[in-house]
Amino acid sequence: MASISALGAVSGTGPILDQLQAAEKKRLEPLAQQQTSYKAKLTGFGSLKGSLEKLKSASEELKKFDKLNTTKTSEDHKTFIPSTDSKASPGNYDIKVEQLAKAQSLSSQAFPDAKKQLGEPGKGTRTLIITQPGEKEPMRISLKDNETSLVEIREAIKKKEGNVNASIIKADENGTEEEGKSYLILTSKKAGTRSVMTITVEGDDELGKLLNYTSDSKGGGSGAMTQKVEATNAKLTVNGIPIERQTNEIKDAPEGIILNLKKVSETEEVIVKVNGEDKKVPRPKPETLVVSRDIEPMKEAIKKWVDSYNELQTTFDSLTKFKPVGKGEAASKSNGALLGDSTLKSIQNQLRHQLVAAQNVADIATLNKLGIKQKLDGTLEISNEKLEKNLKEKPANVKAFFMGDGEKTGFATQTYDLLKKTLDSHEGTIAAATEGINKSLKTLERQVEQTNRNIDATMERYKKQFTELDKLASSMNQATLSLAQLLR
Repeated sequence: MASISALGAVSGTGPILDQLQAAEKKRLEPLAQQQTSYKAKLTGFGSLKGSLEKLKSASEELKKFDKLNTTKTSEDHKTFIPSTDSKASPGNYDIKVEQLAKAQSLSSQAFPDAKKQLGEPGKGTRTLIITQPGEKEPMRISLKDNETSLVEIREAIKKKEGNVNASIIKADENGTEEEGKSYLILTSKKAGTRSVMTITVEGDDELGKLLNYTSDSKGGGSGAMTQKVEATNAKLTVNGIPIERQTNEIKDAPEGIILNLKKVSETEEVIVKVNGEDKKVPRPKPETLVVSRDIEPMKEAIKKWVDSYNELQTTFDSLTKFKPVGKGEAASKSNGALLGDSTLKSIQNQLRHQLVAAQNVADIATLNKLGIKQKLDGTLEISNEKLEKNLKEKPANVKAFFMGDGEKTGFATQTYDLLKKTLDSHEGTIAAATEGINKSLKTLERQVEQTNRNIDATMERYKKQFTELDKLASSMNQATLSLAQLLR
């Protein structure tokens, strides 16, 4: 078929056909404008969702405010390393470390060959039993006839992975496990008197004569092995109260404070009355632990929330901005993508209501009482002095304001729940809005395809009509030329 430019060459209707095609194409312009508008809305909802996600994350952190309610300790202590959790109470504590917890260590007699079998031959299997008061079950180690050397006993104990470490010490500098003096060393993995060891060998008297040992309640014991390190408990006083623990990590004295003991306190001489006379007696010198409220994590979390809210306000302003135009003029292209959108307005209104909603907390019922006020432009501003005073003097009230019951009450809890519902990927308001837009875009896409087919069909009809017109014009021109020749 002839092209549009070739059509009308005889009749002179080619330009008319071009104009008709341009007119038909204008039917696509409203559809294209709607597509552009919907795509801009999708982009706008993407920006809005990003800002809401940040606010949700900041709200979730405030929702767990009890973990932010922390304390800090004074530094540079000689006898212990302190740390605290949210249960710690501010205060001063005088601490004296009188004794460190130690693990019991036992040694066998010296053996010239660490690989020599020590058990009685032909017994088949014997059992090495290690009992400790603090363990639910004793360690039971089965040893065959060829497993009774120091090396194999050590490896068998290691494989059990109980509360006992086994090693071999070579006393001679140039000695090996085959020659020289070797000792089997058994050491409790845990410190304290509840880990002292009693060792018995069943089914092999010869091996029992070398390894049996019974700990007593006085810090010693008797048997074939020798105690090299006595098991002791940690002993200290906190504000004059005596405390004894199995380990050097003191977790509950005072509550919420962990003390990792390093060394025994230095002594100082104090004068005491003995039989009516003043005498100098050495006493442990106390160190003072100062526990104070640490408001920085709380301040940082609150600031993060305020910054996220203000960023959201900037996003709202950008998506709803309006530029006035003259009467009869088209709307400005710089208007916000979600100007007048009902979903955005609904989210705005819910958040505004949440900002002023009062919590059932004495003295701190609103953000303004806490030290956060709303400015005329809708953004929030922190009064550092007021906020810090509340955090220092009323931490429990601040916690109650943000957390509430953790389910239905509490500013952060309610804000988080609101945003979680809004951002739900299936039933959230943004998901519903964007789903509607995507459906509209698909409908428009089908309309564009149908309109293009209609335009193509219309232009084909025009081309046929103009082709016939060209044929008629050509025929008339031929007739005119023939008539002219006849009349000459």
